[in-house]
Amino acid sequence: MKLLIVDDMKSFLNLEQTFLRRADCRIYTATTGLEAIKVAELVHPDIILLDIEMPELNGIETTRILQNNNKLKDIPIIIVSSTSRKEEAIKAGAKEFLQKPVDENTFLTAVLKYVPLKIRKDKRIELKTACNFVFEGSQHKGETLDVSVSGIFLETEIPLEIGSHLEISFSLPLNGNKKEIKTDAIVVRKAKNGYGLGFFEISEGARIYLEEFVKNAKD
Repeated sequence: MKLLIVDDMKSFLNLEQTFLRRADCRIYTATTGLEAIKVAELVHPDIILLDIEMPELNGIETTRILQNNNKLKDIPIIIVSSTSRKEEAIKAGAKEFLQKPVDENTFLTAVLKYVPLKIRKDKRIELKTACNFVFEGSQHKGETLDVSVSGIFLETEIPLEIGSHLEISFSLPLNGNKKEIKTDAIVVRKAKNGYGLGFFEISEGARIYLEEFVKNAKD
């Protein structure tokens, strides 16, 4: 499956790619409406996730152009925007309108209506350990409640929002030793007792340690 994500804000591109970290798909990105049209013509994606407020050509105009292209008009378009232009987006041809900030479950539920993505179900292992993180330049502390190969659940008193970008570090008990994991993570889900984080740009070494920890954990 091929997905095209279009947004001029890198933070939102990163967030939506993190939502898809467990999906079996190829992700393409663009930062303007004109780029989106060009990429769509070249790769013919199975679905397009499109922002509205962008330079050169906004998402509404881009949707209209895509819908008027006989070779591209059958590609479902989901508008993901902080604006309140839902009626206009649907009238232009979008299948769905998602209001930012959107969480992982809402995003994936909308996408799965139109493309049969295979979403891997990660095994989650209880892990209560200290977690240090940097958010907006300041150091903070929290505690992990569980971990998988693609993310952790973090308990902290620091208020975070969907899309918050953190630099995190925590230790895995592995083979009688402690292996420190350092990586970037993005808040993809909020709950009463904490936040679901998706790992972003995790190193191959850290991924190997996580896979080994999950594999060796007792059910």
